[in-house]
Amino acid sequence: MFRSGCHSLRQFRNYTRGLSTKSALKGEPKYTDTINLPKTKFPARLSAEKRTEVQDRLRKTCFSELYAWQRENLPAEKEFILHDGPPYANGDLHMGHAVNKILKDLILKHKIVSGTKVHYVPGWDCHGLPIELKALEAYGKKHKGAGQRLDPLKVRELARKFALDTIEKQKIEFEQWGVTADWTSRKSWYRTLDVGYISAQLKLFQELFAKGLIYRDVKPVYWSPSSQSALAEAELEYDEAHKSPSLYLKMRLTAGDGCAEIARILQSNERISAIIWTTTPWTLPANQAICYNPSLEYSLVRSETSQELLLIGSELISYVSEQTQTNLEQIAAIPGSELGSIRYRHPINGEELPFLSGEHVKSEKGTGLVHTAPAHGPDDFLVFLDRKIPVRSLIDEAGCYNKQAPDFLRGKFALTDGNQLILERLQNDTMACGVIEHSYPIDWRTKKPVMLRASDQWFINTDRLKESALKAVEQIDIYPHSSADVSKKVLCGQLQKRPYWCISRQRAWGVPIPVVYEKSSTKPVVHPDIIENLCEMLEKTGNVDFWWSTDVAELVPQRVLDELQLTHQDLVKGSDILDIWFDSGISWLSVLGGEQKADLYLEGLDQFTGWFQSSLLTSVAARNESPYRALFVHGFAVDEKGMKMSKSLGNIISPKDIVKQYGCDTLRWWVAAHAIQNVSIPVSHKLLGSSAENLQKIRGIMKYLLGATSEVVDSRIDLSNLTHVDQYFLQQLCLFHDTVFSLYDSYQYNKVSATIVTFCVSTLSGFYVHLIKDRLYCGSDKQFHNLQAILAQTLKVLCKVLWPIAPFLVEESWSYSGREPFFKSSQRLDFTPPPVSNVTPIIEQALNLKRHVFQRNQMDVNTWLLAVDATVSQDTLHLLQRVHPMLNEPQMDSELCEILQVGSLILRETKDGQQHRSVKVDKLDQQLCPRCRRYALHPGSGMTSAHVCQRCKQVLKAKTT
Repeated sequence: MFRSGCHSLRQFRNYTRGLSTKSALKGEPKYTDTINLPKTKFPARLSAEKRTEVQDRLRKTCFSELYAWQRENLPAEKEFILHDGPPYANGDLHMGHAVNKILKDLILKHKIVSGTKVHYVPGWDCHGLPIELKALEAYGKKHKGAGQRLDPLKVRELARKFALDTIEKQKIEFEQWGVTADWTSRKSWYRTLDVGYISAQLKLFQELFAKGLIYRDVKPVYWSPSSQSALAEAELEYDEAHKSPSLYLKMRLTAGDGCAEIARILQSNERISAIIWTTTPWTLPANQAICYNPSLEYSLVRSETSQELLLIGSELISYVSEQTQTNLEQIAAIPGSELGSIRYRHPINGEELPFLSGEHVKSEKGTGLVHTAPAHGPDDFLVFLDRKIPVRSLIDEAGCYNKQAPDFLRGKFALTDGNQLILERLQNDTMACGVIEHSYPIDWRTKKPVMLRASDQWFINTDRLKESALKAVEQIDIYPHSSADVSKKVLCGQLQKRPYWCISRQRAWGVPIPVVYEKSSTKPVVHPDIIENLCEMLEKTGNVDFWWSTDVAELVPQRVLDELQLTHQDLVKGSDILDIWFDSGISWLSVLGGEQKADLYLEGLDQFTGWFQSSLLTSVAARNESPYRALFVHGFAVDEKGMKMSKSLGNIISPKDIVKQYGCDTLRWWVAAHAIQNVSIPVSHKLLGSSAENLQKIRGIMKYLLGATSEVVDSRIDLSNLTHVDQYFLQQLCLFHDTVFSLYDSYQYNKVSATIVTFCVSTLSGFYVHLIKDRLYCGSDKQFHNLQAILAQTLKVLCKVLWPIAPFLVEESWSYSGREPFFKSSQRLDFTPPPVSNVTPIIEQALNLKRHVFQRNQMDVNTWLLAVDATVSQDTLHLLQRVHPMLNEPQMDSELCEILQVGSLILRETKDGQQHRSVKVDKLDQQLCPRCRRYALHPGSGMTSAHVCQRCKQVLKAKTT
C-alpha cells in the first residue's frame, strides 16, 4: 500500500504536531520551529454568512472601480467592444439572465486580465407589451380591475415606473454577480426609454423613410386578438398540438369559356365544383379567388356518392380520395393553362369570383386549387398586389367580424364561433370535414392563438436589405465554432424567408411612430423638421409622453405646414408605436455611434429571429454593414430532467438562491462549466454542488500556496538551482497558462474550468507539491527560497487564469498577501516562461518506473522505508541516469528517489539489450530522521536527541550560524 506522507497544509500540521508530541515524551527536542511550515490566515472555508460579508466587501473595494480603472489604465490601442443585448425590464432575474450576463463577464475579465481595454455598456429593453401588461395587472389588483380602462398616459406612467423599478432590482443583482461595468454612473448604461436613445431612434426612422426603406401599406401580418396588436416573427411561439378543422369544400363553377371541356359540360347544365382544402374556415367569408398553377395538370373526376363533376389537380386524385375516403374516377384531363377564364360562385355571399394563377400553388398536398383570402395570407396578398385588386378585410382588432361581414357572423370571434358557424352554414357544400393536429402560432405573451390579418401597418423593406445582410453574415464569426455552420445557415435562412418586417404596434407603452396623417387621404407625413421639433420637445420634457397629450399644432412646425400647404386642422397624429425589436435593434446607434462596430454580440440562440436579426437589418439599412464582427450563441437553462423552468412546474432554481447558498463564484463556475456545451443547460443542486466542490478544492490549494509564499523575499527563480522536477513543473505551468488562455480566446469555458481543476488537483497538488514537500519543509534555505519563488509564480498564474471565472475567490486570497487588488497588480501580467530544458522524457520515464514500483509493493509502510532494486533497458537507463547517476549500488539521495518517494534505489541495466523491466521492493531495516522523516539515521547512531540525518544536521547548522 502506498502512503505518500503529507502533501497538504492540514496533513502536515497534524504530522508535525504528532512528531513534536512524541519527541517531547522522549525528552527530545521539538523540530517544528526549524521546519518551513506554511503560514497564512486565509480561511480554508467560509460560512454562508461570512461569504456574503466578503463578497459585499470586495464589491465595494475592488469591483466597483474595476471598469473605470481599466478604461484609464489599459492601453487605448487595444480595445474590445462587447455590446450588451438589453435584458427585458419585466421581472426578476432567472437562470437565463445568469447564463447571459456571466458569459459576457467571463469575456470581459479575460480581456482585462490579458491587458486589453474593454468597452461594455449594459442596457435594458424598457418598452413593449409584457411590461405594459404587468403594470396594468398590478394596478388592476390594487384598484379592482381598473387597469384595463386607463388612458394611454396613465398606462405609460404605470409602465415606466414598473420598468424603472425592475431595472434597479436587476442592476443590483448584476452587481452582486461581479459583472464588470460602471454601475454607479447613470450615463454608463443605456435604457430604451432614455431621451438620447429615443431621439436617435426617431431620427433613424426619418432617415430610413427618406431612403424608401420604411413605408406604410395594407398587408396581412401576424395579429394577436388577445393583445390587439401586430406581432413580429420573434414574438411568436408555436403550439405543436393545436387542433383545427380540416375542410374539403366544393366551390361551384359558373363559367369556363377559356376551357372547352368545362364550357361544354356547363352548357349541358351538368354541375362542376372546384375542391379547395382549408384549415381556417373562418377566412372563407374573405375569399376573393381560387388560385391554380398553370404548369400543373388538372382533372375532372366523379365521386361515387355524387353525380356532379369535381375539379382537382391530377397528381392529387389519390391523395384527395384517401383524405375524403371517397372513390374518385377520372373523367377528363385539363391543362392548368386553360383555367384562367374560369369563374365560380362564393358559397356564402353568392358573388361570382375568378381563378387566378399563382406560383405558390403546389401539388404536394391539398387539391392543387387554393382558397385565396388576400387579407389573411402573404402569398394570397402578393397575388392581389401584383394585379392591384383591392383587398377585402372583415376582421377587426379584437379578432371579431366587422360590419362588412355577413349578418350571421358580425361581432363573432373568428377563431372559435366563426369557424363553427361557417362549418354549419356550408354543410351542403362540404365534401369532407375532420380535425387536424398541427403546429400553430400563438402570442408568446398571452399564449393565445394569433391570426394573419390585413391592416394598415408600417414596414421595413427587407427585400432591399437581404443581399447586403447576407453578405455581411458571411463575414462574421459565430461561436461556439462547433455549431458555427449550422448557426450561420439558420441566420441566413431566417433572412432569406422574411418577406417584410412590420414595425408598427397598436399599444400605448413604447416609442411613438413620429408620423401625422392627412385626414382626407390618410397619407402619412414624415418630415425632418417634425422630427427635429419632437427631439427638442423630448429634451425639454424628459420623456415622449407629450405625443399623447399634445395637439398637432405643437407637434408640426408652421414651416412644415407652409411647405405642404396644409393647416393643423388637416392633420391627425398617429397612435401606433414602434416594434420593440426595432426599439432594441437600433441600440448599436446609441452605444456604438455611427462608426464603431462591436467585436461581439452574445445572446441566446432564439435571437437569430430577434435581436441579432433586427440589429443586423437596421445597421445594414443605415450604414450598409453589420454592427458586429462576431456572434456568441448560448442555449437555455432547464431542470435536471430537461424541462423548462416554470412556476407551474415548481422547478425553478433562482440565481439569488444559488448565490445565497453557494456564493457568486459557484454560480459563475456553473455557467463556465455547463453553459456552452448544449442547447439545453441543466441546472440542478447536484451540478451546483459539484461546482462548489471544485472551487473548494482550488481554495484549499490557494491557501497552501499563500502559506508557502507568505514570507517570500525574492520571487525571482534561480535557474541554476532547479531540479528536473522543478523544470518539468515550470514547463507544465507554462503549458497550463497558454492552454487556458487559448481556450479563453475561443470561448471554450467548459474546457477552461476542466483544465484548471485538472492542473490544480493533478499536476500541482498531486504531482509537484507532493514531490517537493521534503525540500520545501526540511531542505536548505537556498532550496526553500527557490521553491518559494516557483510557488509564488504558480500562485500568480493560478490567480490569472481563475480570475475571470472566480474573481471573488482570487481577490479574497490576493488580499491576504497584503498587496493591492489583483486586477491592479502589475504581477497579473508578469509571467515570462523561464528558459528551462525539455525534461519531459526523463520525468515520464521516472513516473513510469514509479507506477511499476507501487504495483509491486504490498507493504503497508511509509514509502521512505522502501528499498527498490530496478532493472531497466539501456534507453530508459540513459534517461534515468540524469536523475540517478549511481548504478548497480544503492543510492538514497538522488532526485529519482525523491520522485519515487523511496528510501533507497539500485538502478541496473538489462542484459544483452533486452527491453524487459524488473522491479524488486524490500523494506529498509533502519530508523528515519525525527526531523524530516525521510532520510535514515546512520546505522548504529541510535535515536538520541543529538542525532538527525546528515542532511538535516547541515540544515540546522546553517540556521544557527
